[in-house]
Amino acid sequence: MSKAAYARHRGCDEKAVRKAIAEGRISTIDGKIDPEVADIQWAKNTRARADSKRTAGSGATDAGSPLLEGEGAASGPNSAPGAPASNGYADYRAMREKADAEMAVRANLKDAGLLVERAQVQRGAFDVVRAFRDSVMVIGQRAAPRCIGLADSREIEHVIVDETRKALEGFEARMAALLPNKETT
Repeated sequence: MSKAAYARHRGCDEKAVRKAIAEGRISTIDGKIDPEVADIQWAKNTRARADSKRTAGSGATDAGSPLLEGEGAASGPNSAPGAPASNGYADYRAMREKADAEMAVRANLKDAGLLVERAQVQRGAFDVVRAFRDSVMVIGQRAAPRCIGLADSREIEHVIVDETRKALEGFEARMAALLPNKETT
């Protein structure tokens, strides 16, 4: 079959057929094209266009048919022997669909309350540390009036420990109130 006849058979431009032959994507025998062999090679070695309804590797022939001699992955500077051919648009679409699926999973986790935004966690951690600091900073102000007139170091220590315990228990209660399931240990 001639190049022009094969182009009509494929429903494409003769220039595309000549380019495929020049790039080694389809083979010729004495300048003629075997349409059955060329269809298999075309489907296997030609990338799908973005507006095409087919993907690379699919076509009129069975994709699971055995390889003919000399057939394989597309040749080019980026292809290695035994490596699968890059499908361009098909690869991009697969990556995009994977990213969309991952985003859907993250959205579901966020809706279930199992995933939170980093900025909210950082702000929450800052607020917790600030509340802890505020609880500890008032210990001296609360213990000082109770220590006036005490001469025994054990009594002073008892006052300081008591105020420290009260401050930490108050902090713990405020943090427990923020927890969704209100569990304390």
